[in-house]
Order: sequence, then structure tokens, then C-alpha cells
Amino acid sequence: MYMPKSAPKKKAEKTSLRSTGKNTGRPVRSVVQAARAAALKKIEADEKTWEKLAVRKGKIDLVFNIAEGLYGDARESWVPLACEILRIPYTHSSPTVHAMSLDKNLAKLAVAGLGVRTPRSVKVAVGEMTLAPNGFAFPAIIKPNAEGSSIGVFDANVVNDPQGLEKRLGELKREGLEGELLVEEFIDGREFTVGVLGNKSPQVLPIIEQRFDILPSHMNRISGYELKWLIEDSLLDVSQAYDCPAKLEPREKQEIEETSLRIFSGLGVADCARIDYRMNIQGELYFLEVNTLPGLNPDEKVVSYLPLAARAAGLSFPKLVKRIIDEAKGRY
Repeated sequence: MYMPKSAPKKKAEKTSLRSTGKNTGRPVRSVVQAARAAALKKIEADEKTWEKLAVRKGKIDLVFNIAEGLYGDARESWVPLACEILRIPYTHSSPTVHAMSLDKNLAKLAVAGLGVRTPRSVKVAVGEMTLAPNGFAFPAIIKPNAEGSSIGVFDANVVNDPQGLEKRLGELKREGLEGELLVEEFIDGREFTVGVLGNKSPQVLPIIEQRFDILPSHMNRISGYELKWLIEDSLLDVSQAYDCPAKLEPREKQEIEETSLRIFSGLGVADCARIDYRMNIQGELYFLEVNTLPGLNPDEKVVSYLPLAARAAGLSFPKLVKRIIDEAKGRY
């Protein structure tokens, strides 16, 4: 969405950009309402995003970007790239940061360079035979390298040996899964997601822990497709799916918070993000991924982690949206 500039004898406009994906429907309407702009224009982010913004250049105060793009491994960079070229202010991170964060392998390499522990992994094509790197330990988990929202991450993607890996890669090919995959050491243990807000003095929101006791006993303890899209959606009380704030020892909480700030600043993330971790039974923390366009669903009956953590910190949904806007405005 974009927020158009004030003009004499005319109401000011604001605009929001979105694309078909997770951040659509009610979340888009709620962001529009929360922004409370004098005038606000919604724009569908598609192949004509550039043209739609270019014809409005000079009228836009700020683009509120919640567009995930439609295709390609840099799809989340569509809107910010157009804004950069047109010199239009926008919320959230730069095109470079979005492209890097969507590529799980690239993000892990960058985060490892910051001194943060990450699981060993290897990138492969669907159906391709792969040799695990030296020191790689099973079990392993197979993930699409450039997807979010647990798309393509199924319970059967946890494999216990090279033979199981080869078999599952073949199954995924026959099932029609496309694109590059990440074969990653499976870190059994606890899972956390951490929201961060701000720029000059980023704020770590209350830490959320995914609860796995809602899974059937035969399933692996992962935040996969079945958990996110089937089991959580069937809960009458969605708070059964998580603990917020997570039950942590002081040293564990401190490590997660300090690591999140190191990643947020080190990668050059802007305005807000959500960062995911696993912690093994020895208490060692591993970075999994960073989401620089975290979901913004205000419905308290739906598990949407950034608004959930914000509520736990005393920020209502309108205040969260305003905070993101204010942080973005402060960068221009």
C-alpha cells in the first residue's frame, strides 16, 4: 500500500502494496484500517507493479509493503526494487535483504558469518542424487530453499539415512514439487520464533515457542505443513499451539535475544522481522531462517506470530502497524 503526499485543497493519500499469498484478504484490510491515513490506496503487486507506482510518483508519501511477489527466488524484492528505482519511500527491508532472506541457504551462510550456529546443509534439485557433506549427520530434513509458511515441508521430509533421503527426493519429484531443496541436519528439540521491531534501537518482542504436544505421537516435532495448515487450524483455542512468552532460563532468553539483534543488525534488516531457531537437548541454539516480510494477521483466532508477540508486548495491531510506519519514515 502507498501513502500519497499531501497536496493543497486535496486529501492526502496513502498506498498499500500486496500480492496474492499469505498477506492477503483480511490482513490487507486491517493494515489499511490501522494506518488511518487521510487517504490510502491499495495496489495489487503483480507484473505491472512498476507502472502502477510510476504513474503515482510524486503523490506517494510511503509504500507499506506486504507483497510477497508471485514467482522467482527474488519475488519478495519486486516492490522494494521498484521503489528504489523510483525513489519512493517504503516499509520493511531492502531488495537485497529480502532476496537473501528468502534463500534459506544464502541466509544461513550470511548468518554463519556473524558467528551464529547453523545446521549443516546441502542444496539440491528435486529428484537429484546428493552426497551429504563431510560431517553431515542424520536424521535430516528436506525443505524448499525459497519458500515460507511451511510450504513443501511435510512430516515425511524427515529422513534417517542416505537411503531414506534418496527415496524421499524421488517421491517429491513425482509429487510435482519444483525448485531447489535444502537438505539440512535435523535439530531435534525446541523451536522458537522471535519478532524484532525497530532500526536504531531494535526491540526484541516476547519470544514464542512452538508447542509440539498438539501433534500425534507418531509425527516428527517440526513446524511443517501438517502442523501449520491442518492441526493448528483445527484448534478451538489457538493458544494451545504456542507459549508466549516462552518458558526459558535467563541465560537461554538472553542468548536468543542477543543472537536475534546480531542477526537483525548484521544482515541490515529494516523495520521488522521474525527469526526462527531450534534448540537441541544440549541447549545449543541453531538459526533456521529469517522472515523479513512476516505475516500481519490481526485475527487473534489465527496464529500470526508477529502480531501475537506484539500483543504480548502491549502493542495492539494498530500500534504495531503505526510502529512499522514510524520506523520506516525515520529512515528517510
